[in-house]
Amino acid sequence: MHAQHENIAQKTYAELVSLIDSQEVNSPLQKRYIDLYIQKARSENNNAELIDAYRKKMFRSPESTQLAYADSIYQIALASQDNKLISIAYQTYGTVYFLQKNYKVSVENSLKAEEFILKTNDLYTLHKIRYSIADVKYYLGSFQDALEIYQECATYYKSQNNINSLLGYINSIRSISKCYYQLGEYQKSSYYNNLGLEACQLIKNKTAKNNEESYFRQSEGIVQYALKNYESSLSLLEGSLEGIRNNKDYTNEHLTYLFLGKNYWELGEREKALEYFESVDELYRDKKITNLDLRQAYVFLIDYYKAKKNLEKQLDYTNVLIQIDSLLREDYKFLNNYLHTEYDNKNLYQYKEELQQQIETNKKRSLYLYIAGLLVIVGIGITTVIYYRKQRLYRKKYEALLHPITLPKATAAVEISAESEAEAEAETADVNSAKSVEIHEDIVKQILWQLERFEADKEYLKQNITQTQLAELWKTNTSYLSKVINTQKNKNFNQYVNDLRIEYGVELLRTNTSVRSYKISSIASELGFTNTRSFTNAFTSRTGLKPSYFIEQLNKDHEA
Repeated sequence: MHAQHENIAQKTYAELVSLIDSQEVNSPLQKRYIDLYIQKARSENNNAELIDAYRKKMFRSPESTQLAYADSIYQIALASQDNKLISIAYQTYGTVYFLQKNYKVSVENSLKAEEFILKTNDLYTLHKIRYSIADVKYYLGSFQDALEIYQECATYYKSQNNINSLLGYINSIRSISKCYYQLGEYQKSSYYNNLGLEACQLIKNKTAKNNEESYFRQSEGIVQYALKNYESSLSLLEGSLEGIRNNKDYTNEHLTYLFLGKNYWELGEREKALEYFESVDELYRDKKITNLDLRQAYVFLIDYYKAKKNLEKQLDYTNVLIQIDSLLREDYKFLNNYLHTEYDNKNLYQYKEELQQQIETNKKRSLYLYIAGLLVIVGIGITTVIYYRKQRLYRKKYEALLHPITLPKATAAVEISAESEAEAEAETADVNSAKSVEIHEDIVKQILWQLERFEADKEYLKQNITQTQLAELWKTNTSYLSKVINTQKNKNFNQYVNDLRIEYGVELLRTNTSVRSYKISSIASELGFTNTRSFTNAFTSRTGLKPSYFIEQLNKDHEA
């Protein structure tokens, strides 16, 4: 181990940086390499490398400690009297304050950084600084000003020939596209998205390339929504989601859910849209991450439940929207013409009061209805009877899940005969099925064989699996696959996959006590569902029970 330590210590700074970048973020080994980087720079009195090492340490540290690292960097730079290092120190402050959403102080430090770097000939650092200034302008709504700076940066980075400049160029192109989108110039935004996808092909690392492409797909999906090409938008947004999730980029995950919901809303699929808007809400309540775009989800949620005349839901989402607006007002306190929407801040409070008054009025009306005491007693009695009947029914369904009916085994001779007969019947059914759906018999058999493998290998547990994906993988078409599933399984593709997941989930919960302690959302993810609501609906549809009830009964029986 000591010899290995000495071997690492002898490496160049470039080699250490390569080792750091090759490790998983914040893994013990990556932290060790960063510490060795710091020790090496400190022992050699190399201020430039020491500052770079501290920056690497800082950006992998909790937000609460980042400012302390920035102070250390500033002290090192000031002592060196090196204009470039002083510029980097100010830019580090700018980045930290930007992440803390203190945009005014962030841009002040970035301008200071620009002042010092102009005293040098370091164009790369100059454009990094100008890019960060453009970021602040973008977040403050000055899209035209930000666009001009991003374009300048893209021109510079394109003229260079190294991986950092390539990534700088790709980021600049994406930011240019976002500016044109905000300015309503959707065709130009689309042009730069395609330009960015072309540039991504130059990235040699496959994972990095896929990640960068995900954001351009998302951006183009949003543009296509604005152009009212809803089906195209859905395809692009769904294609971007995996890469964004892999990055744990919750802000953009929010944004993708929002526009998926908006597309389905425009297509008239309100229930499907609702699932995505509620996913935005779930992520917000969990992560407390929001921005100006994401508040739109709550406008849709409020409108949806207004149409349903559900006052409690309207009030709940109105309260959350007021909370979000409070956070946004703090983040965007320097933003002009902030939050001019149909649900602006003043109207929200008035709307909240009206909802509360309506709910209170409804409560009073309910109180008058309760005067009819005899009817209330009868109603309670009926409700109680129904409740206990339901409980007995639920218990029967629960018992049926635990003890499925099995047929007694016959003699070996009978089994062989029955098996042969079953095979013959299956072959006849396959042929009849092929004729009924006008598909060649061999194709039907091939698809059925693929379905058997699909079930045996539990491929249905993968998330976001689609009929189109399986058809491509099995070298058939979606029409054949759909018809075979409809005729052989007596259900559509989604029902077929969901039923397999639920059957597997029931057995998993029944036999594995540790899984029962998982959150419902975790169990849903384990079974391939993308959100809790979809899992709950599928489980209830298949078993007649809610998953929470089933787990509760399993735990009670286990304790007994």
